[in-house]
Amino acid sequence: MFGKKKKVVGLDIGSSQTKVVELLPGKTKRLINYGISKILPDAIVEGEIIDREAVLDSIRTLFESRNITTKDVVIGLAGRDVIIKRIVMDRLSEAETREQIKWEAEQYVPFDINEVSLDFDVVNPNYGENQQEVVLVAAKNELINNLTALLKELNLNPIIIDTAAFALQNAFEYNYQPGPDETIALVNIGAGMTIINVIKGGSSLLARDVYYGVNSYINKLQKEIGFNYEDAANTVKGTIPVGASQDSIQGVFESFVNDLSTQIERSLQFLTTVTGEEKVSKMFITGGGALIANMVDYLKRRLNVSVEVFNPFKNILYDPSIFAPEGVEMIGPVLTQAVGLALRGD
Repeated sequence: MFGKKKKVVGLDIGSSQTKVVELLPGKTKRLINYGISKILPDAIVEGEIIDREAVLDSIRTLFESRNITTKDVVIGLAGRDVIIKRIVMDRLSEAETREQIKWEAEQYVPFDINEVSLDFDVVNPNYGENQQEVVLVAAKNELINNLTALLKELNLNPIIIDTAAFALQNAFEYNYQPGPDETIALVNIGAGMTIINVIKGGSSLLARDVYYGVNSYINKLQKEIGFNYEDAANTVKGTIPVGASQDSIQGVFESFVNDLSTQIERSLQFLTTVTGEEKVSKMFITGGGALIANMVDYLKRRLNVSVEVFNPFKNILYDPSIFAPEGVEMIGPVLTQAVGLALRGD
């Protein structure tokens, strides 16, 4: 939302990994390079950078190990310091809307309005009599300034600051062609956070960040079965420790998916209450959590909706060997947000 389009690298700073995607600009996009680098546990907690040096080291290692020389980057914001809300206001010109949006935002943004950066997108200019519908975005200046300073310390230039929810939407709309009347739920199941963006007709109906993700599954395995962190993390990836009870692990998994489904359900119920939209047509899941065995089937059964793993490279050209040996099916979902950010450059 914040900034103009140009050639960039998409940089997704997550709570457990840093991801980068570099695309060849042009009408038909081609993947040039990508990289994934781990971040020390608890270096980022609920979107807040706790261990600055650990995050710097992860990004530095990523760019150096992948020989990425491009300095212009796009980053995505998420968490409690970011608000995305659909609002109705008087129909005005774009210039007048920009002037008025600050006063409108005061009604919806739970922060000091002088301490946030605002942007907006008119999604329905003819909402009602002399009214328009606008997607309002607000982000705390402190969050933006901290990330900008961190990147500049690495000689990186954050030319566009987007939101993680809109990055998902950007990646989806480039790779898929939903019908104008389809209501689609995009769900990125990350390590510490799940990002939900429900879209219809090219605009966001609801965007929410939920502090529940793969780390919650790992914690459940540690607490309820007694695994150490390494065994729990490996179990999530499909490698079960010798002698572990399959039934116990299955029980923890079902408990995790049930809790995650409840979080998603609450968002969808809120959508129905606020917008009157009926049940979503389809759900696309992505992020590391989308790769957990049986996740699609359990979500489909629990939420009673069609669920598919989001392929962010569906319409992007790439050499299959770039994803060897794991393959694009295993790497792609982890890179979805970074792809959506990289697509901002053209």
